[in-house]
Amino acid sequence: MVGDTPTSRVRSAAQGYVEFTGRGLMTPNKENKAPLTGIPCTWWRYKIEERGGRRSRSWTAVQSGTSEEPFLLDDGTGQCLIDPRGAEVFPNTNDVWYGSSDWPDGVRIPSGGGVLGWCLDAVATGKYRYTEHRLEPHERLYAIGSFRSLGGVSVESPDRAVAELLRDWKHDQASLLARFDTDHDGVLSAVEWERARAAAREQVVAAAGAEAQAPGLNVLSKPEDGRAFLLAASDEQTLARRLRRRAAAGVLGFIASASALTWMLTRL
Repeated sequence: MVGDTPTSRVRSAAQGYVEFTGRGLMTPNKENKAPLTGIPCTWWRYKIEERGGRRSRSWTAVQSGTSEEPFLLDDGTGQCLIDPRGAEVFPNTNDVWYGSSDWPDGVRIPSGGGVLGWCLDAVATGKYRYTEHRLEPHERLYAIGSFRSLGGVSVESPDRAVAELLRDWKHDQASLLARFDTDHDGVLSAVEWERARAAAREQVVAAAGAEAQAPGLNVLSKPEDGRAFLLAASDEQTLARRLRRRAAAGVLGFIASASALTWMLTRL
């Protein structure tokens, strides 16, 4: 699916299931910070786990959360608002560290590198494990999901809009006569009323034109038909390889499980 869906541009994308690549941006005048580290980001997910015992290797999740704040994708031709609810996200920034309290006291990323650093930190403090994943501002972003444009309101029934506007004008008879009673007899003749109608229609058309030219809001969200909604801090090829490896691992796991079950049944 990822490999076969063509990449669209925000400015010219058709409504429906589309794929975008660009840069992730935070929405103007609104900052999203990751809960554990306090680092500004476009999206986050975190988990806090507690060790079962001093010598236990098992961990139990005690807290977790996922960001639902919208953010922007900019591909150079336009911007699209990403609604991350329900998305499967593949971030590049993944931090894991350990501590002695059920909430991290400041940012304490392990000083050592890789697995060795995590193990040393766990031995030193080790009751709680903190995991945080983030999409960083301005990093590469791949997105595939349901695209729609909102805005550009149109007048479906101009005649009805004109009639409603004339009805409003009638409520202020003094202003109506001042504008269209050219012979000043206090009554609108058929000709004068036709001029009022023409002015009302001109105002309705002008308002509709202004609304149509107003910039619309582009939104990418979870498809209602069940298709995948993916966000990744990578390019299309990298994500496709990752998904293929995961699918292959799933197939191998299924074969191994089925083989083990068959072996067990034959021994009964």
